[in-house]
Amino acid sequence: MTVTNCKTSTKSPAYQPTPKFEYVPEWDEFLELFPHRFDYLFAPHPDPGDRPDWQTESRHPLTDRLIMQGARLFGVRFGPTTNYLLLDIDRKSAYHPARDPQAIARIVEALEPLGLYKYVAITSSYSGGIHLYFPFPWKHPSWSVAQAVEILLERAGLKLNRGQLELFPNPKKDAQSLYNGHRLPLQAGSYLLNSEFEQTFTSRAEFVNRWRFAWMHNGFGADQIERTLSLQRKKYRTMGTSAQKFLNDLNAEIKTGWTGHGQTNNLIGRIALREYIFYHYTHGGDPLHGIPLIERIVDVATSLPGYEEWCRHQHEIYCCAEYWARCAELSEYYPYKGKEHAAALSEDQKTNWNLKQAEEAQARILAAVTDLKSQNALPEGIGARAKALEAYGISGSTLYKYKALWHPKTLEPAPDGLLHPVQEIEADPRSPEPAPDGLLHPVETISFYLGSEDAPPAQSSSHPFFEAVGGCGGLSTADGIAHLRSIVAAIQHRQSQPPAPDDPPPDERWFRSTNLWQQMAIDLEGEDDG
Repeated sequence: MTVTNCKTSTKSPAYQPTPKFEYVPEWDEFLELFPHRFDYLFAPHPDPGDRPDWQTESRHPLTDRLIMQGARLFGVRFGPTTNYLLLDIDRKSAYHPARDPQAIARIVEALEPLGLYKYVAITSSYSGGIHLYFPFPWKHPSWSVAQAVEILLERAGLKLNRGQLELFPNPKKDAQSLYNGHRLPLQAGSYLLNSEFEQTFTSRAEFVNRWRFAWMHNGFGADQIERTLSLQRKKYRTMGTSAQKFLNDLNAEIKTGWTGHGQTNNLIGRIALREYIFYHYTHGGDPLHGIPLIERIVDVATSLPGYEEWCRHQHEIYCCAEYWARCAELSEYYPYKGKEHAAALSEDQKTNWNLKQAEEAQARILAAVTDLKSQNALPEGIGARAKALEAYGISGSTLYKYKALWHPKTLEPAPDGLLHPVQEIEADPRSPEPAPDGLLHPVETISFYLGSEDAPPAQSSSHPFFEAVGGCGGLSTADGIAHLRSIVAAIQHRQSQPPAPDDPPPDERWFRSTNLWQQMAIDLEGEDDG
């Protein structure tokens, strides 16, 4: 008896993905129309006149063979993307043809701006309700499909309400919740309807034919969704050129989604920054903070291309979003107010805002240092200490500005266990004016901290230039120092230029921190000597 050794190499690859256990596909055209099978619905066949007792199964996906067996009623939900939507009209609804023969024509007319013209109509069950399926050629994020359809229906006076008119995928209020599920078509009591909404010849093959016909006539592209969503957005007179460029840069990085492994932290960070700064400007309403910001980040991330294929943090995506939302809120950025708002701010208001931000930053550093000290967990080394403080959501650039509060050379532990910096902090650290004599005590110049290569990616809180190189804590090689030196030189050159007519918008205030860039240039020169 010969035993075959299946191992072809003694060296295992660096990464070998675990194979997925999947159900046996039947390659049925009808079943392929509904590919999202997770968190599916099931119910025993009810007695005539009774409602099904729906339950959710989350332990395994719904299989083709289970559907074909037909032992129960089944329903499906929506994933991050979809290529169809469904409208449910109950038998007693004001929009049912039995009560308003023109209502469905009004619904279709309302959706025409999205490029939706054709649908497949069926009875949902023996109850006599109607399901209208609108298939379209390209997959779009489920949340944007729901929002766009809701906007157009409400503008036409058609209200989405349970028992009247329901939309699938539904506009979710909570990113953690599942999309509502709908029962699969052509089960017990479900039949195809003709143009007069009368039952007609019904088979799965005929359903697929009508689906294809509607699919070919419906456009529903990304541009149409974008134009529709813009109808609901709060309008401002202008957006500064710098802010517009920043938003465009963020969009360019985000819209491509995942193209490989190792991109999750960077992508989630960019999404968090965009939604925190610009969401209220592009979508209307108030700026996002806290849980609404986290939920928005999760919604956007899970709808991006490549998420299911490449993101290895799907099991902890909410935690990732929570971390980066906190980083965005604690950064030097703030929700965009528009160019006219910046022009209306007085100098006193700007100074007060800067002072408040500086005080909050210093308080966060002192609280983090005190907490680490109380646990005997404050590292002695500069790099290790900075990395420990970054875990509290403090960015590398903020640590650099207030290094007297945490740096080993400028921090002295007091006998009573409290922490006192050797030097006091000037009242407004962004002000280029020198402090009065005696307020600041010079200390030994500290080289600019460049964290280790294995440090987690830091979300820079200063300027998009720093974002491009991963923040102040992400460079550790000579090439990185040279790159950072070129950035500092570019910023100093920018400072020497006369201001543009629309300068300075609020999000360019870093260009006015002349002392900071000069000190950074001096520290970088010291790297050559070391």
